[in-house]
Amino acid sequence: MTRTNRLLVVVALAGLAACSDTAGPATAAVSVSAVAPAPNAANVARGDTIRMWLDMPMDSASCAMRFTLHVGDSTGTVVPGRMTFSDGYRQMMFVPNSLMQPGTRYFAHMRDSVMMRGGMHDNGMGGQMMGGGWMLMTGQMPQGAVRMGDGMGWSFTTGN
Repeated sequence: MTRTNRLLVVVALAGLAACSDTAGPATAAVSVSAVAPAPNAANVARGDTIRMWLDMPMDSASCAMRFTLHVGDSTGTVVPGRMTFSDGYRQMMFVPNSLMQPGTRYFAHMRDSVMMRGGMHDNGMGGQMMGGGWMLMTGQMPQGAVRMGDGMGWSFTTGN
């Protein structure tokens, strides 16, 4: 076997190990303890920041790729903005690039498959979980949030 072929075999085996149930990162349910604006809130300030408080520290890139704010419902126009984090990456904040439209319904949507931040974290069951695991929006949610086939979401309406 040539050196190149041995390298390909090693890379292929590493790829298989990363995909197996025993070697790959775990999948866990993430709980969202609160969101702001509250689900179904009315007269929300047009300059408000959309926030989610999660029970585990989240990977910022995976959250930014999986969160969208829509005008109307989950199929509406996507609102451009930027993501920031605080509280040890447990609070996610979406800041729209401009003021939201007056008297308009919005839908905040967080899709599944966000990743937990690197390192070891409390799994909420008295143990530890390695960072990098895929998180599903199947844990607890704030009252009024909607569980969807691909994550969770909630609506609110801005004031005039």
